[in-house]
Amino acid sequence: MSEWNAEPSGAPVLRRDVLSCLPALSPRAGRPRASGLNPAFCPQGGTEELSPAALEKRRRRKQERDRRKRKRKELRAKEKAAKAAEATPPPPPPPPSEAPGPDAGPQPGLLFNKVEVSAEPPASRAQRRREKRQKLKGNLTPLTGRNYRQLLERLQARQSRLEQLRERDAGQARELEAKMRWTDALYKAEGVKVRDDQHLLQAALQRKEKRRAQRQRRWEKRTAHVVDKMQRRQDQRRQNLRRKKVAKAERRREKARRKGRILPQDLQRAGLA
Repeated sequence: MSEWNAEPSGAPVLRRDVLSCLPALSPRAGRPRASGLNPAFCPQGGTEELSPAALEKRRRRKQERDRRKRKRKELRAKEKAAKAAEATPPPPPPPPSEAPGPDAGPQPGLLFNKVEVSAEPPASRAQRRREKRQKLKGNLTPLTGRNYRQLLERLQARQSRLEQLRERDAGQARELEAKMRWTDALYKAEGVKVRDDQHLLQAALQRKEKRRAQRQRRWEKRTAHVVDKMQRRQDQRRQNLRRKKVAKAERRREKARRKGRILPQDLQRAGLA
């Protein structure tokens, strides 16, 4: 029997048993599959054995396909979970818990103290001055600070006032002096450093004036040194410019002499001028 069947139209057609013996083509690549011939429809009934290398290659390809498939599935699951989380509205905040009773144990977490903020505007300068006067004891400003000259003047004014009052009324002068001493004692008891010793104030003023004079002398010395340094640099610059000018003129004269010119300086040297 011939391998070709004749149709009524006259076109040759392959038989079924012959087609079954041909290698099966891959639907994607159009290449014969590695499975070889189809033994069910092959007249010879034999198959081609695959080599171990081909089997190992097939196994690795299958593992790679499975791995990619699992990876794509995980990525799709993650994208789906992210979209669901974005679509889900945030949960409402929990209601404030009631204050614990006296028998309740220590509450975990951080505890914050209440801070009360005053709504009153800041005090003005006049108000601050008035509050400062109200804080004065016996309407007597304490002798504090580091302005020794002013403190010494205030102490001398206080002593002169006592002397004048002592000349008019000795008793009233003693009461005022006792009041001043008591007021200074109250200030000292509060930790205020009262400078009411005239000798210590004079010594402190002398030390301060001495330090100021030393600083002034150092500043004047430094200023004089800077000015002298600038003057020396200016003098050096002028000397350098003068030397360069003389050297340039001398080079020009030498160039003229090499060209055969007779200069007035040469005539003066020869006594011909």
